[in-house]
Amino acid sequence: MEHAHLPNTCQYTAKTDRGDYIVQIAWPLIWSEDRVPHKEEPVNTLYVVDGNAYFFTAVDVTRRTEFTHGARTVVVGIGYPNKTCVYDHRRGPDLTPPTADGKYDIPLDAFGQPQDHLSFGEASKFLNTIENTIMPHVQDTLFPKAALSTGRKALFGHSYGGIFALNTLYTKPELFNTIIAASPVTWWNYSSIVKEQEVAFRERKDTIKSPPALLMTYGSAESELELGPGESEKSLAKRKACAEDDQMKESVEGMVARLQSSPNIRNIWTWKFEGEDHGSSAVTAVQQGVIKFLTEEHIG
Repeated sequence: MEHAHLPNTCQYTAKTDRGDYIVQIAWPLIWSEDRVPHKEEPVNTLYVVDGNAYFFTAVDVTRRTEFTHGARTVVVGIGYPNKTCVYDHRRGPDLTPPTADGKYDIPLDAFGQPQDHLSFGEASKFLNTIENTIMPHVQDTLFPKAALSTGRKALFGHSYGGIFALNTLYTKPELFNTIIAASPVTWWNYSSIVKEQEVAFRERKDTIKSPPALLMTYGSAESELELGPGESEKSLAKRKACAEDDQMKESVEGMVARLQSSPNIRNIWTWKFEGEDHGSSAVTAVQQGVIKFLTEEHIG
């Protein structure tokens, strides 16, 4: 037997000063296997953090929109060379925003002890790696004959990746045309991203030339779940353990209300996925977010 694989995909190991990343790339089926378009045409690029978890889902969605809407999209998943689990510990520092005082709320382990081996707050450094190392290699080396550098770009992130996406919006709003922040845990570290990056973004005096759009999504909260017909209490408890935190809806709606009048955001959409928990809503967010980016970007 052979390993299963998708056509028109490849991957490479990006060796950076932050360590190695597995970068997975997919390009339109209508293009040649050597990544060359058949003609000059607009090309979208979707960057996905936690690529280990969401790359292939994103590829599936873009290939359906290629068929239904003629959209040409390159998907770039950025993940880790970890073959034993989906979520690598390096996403902690990579995806969480820095704080002014360099202090972070360290989570406790199962025994109530601080996990001092974990680090946080390096999202801006990771973004620099994406912008200055991964993005140029994809655009100039892998796709020299496709107009990726001038095409529209979106960024997708979930949970920690959601606040990474928001940190990108607040610190480099010109880098992507659309930010998809799925279930962003904005209360992380005592809501430091709200108190620092968001405030600075809302108070900035200059208006960027092409403001990005923002899409925030989330699933059902723990308090909304009820015991189903014939369901055991144990099953309900398990579903509640996977549900969105009860803070999610309020935090997302509050952020939207505060950002609504910002001249540096072109459009804001929110979407609640009824019946989806914190993890499963990520997959739904990939589908709805990518479709929004590829087919409704012009609205507003």
